[in-house]
Amino acid sequence: MKCFNHPTIDAIGICKNCNKGLCKDCLTEVENGIACTSTCIEEVKLINSLIKRNKKSYKTASGAYYRNAFIYAFFGLVFIVFGIISDGLMAFTIIIGVVFFIGAALSVNSGRKYNKEE
Repeated sequence: MKCFNHPTIDAIGICKNCNKGLCKDCLTEVENGIACTSTCIEEVKLINSLIKRNKKSYKTASGAYYRNAFIYAFFGLVFIVFGIISDGLMAFTIIIGVVFFIGAALSVNSGRKYNKEE
């Protein structure tokens, strides 16, 4: 690949914003990338901040699956215990409790899949 501005010189990097090939004279190093112009410098900084925020959100989201599983399991236990100690609604509340436990298991499974993708 040749430099976008100097077609006779080999490119040593690619602008993170516009993907133009750049030689060492044309590039400007930014925190985690290379930019070609002042406009691209600002865009590369924006891209880097978006990547940082996405990484943080990704880590936060994986914990939500386990919190949800805990809540589902708690409500499942409450419904099952209530179904056992009550007379009239025993079958209905136990079924609801089992559904909550299934939801907890599915949530834990989704959380594990989410963590494997990291």
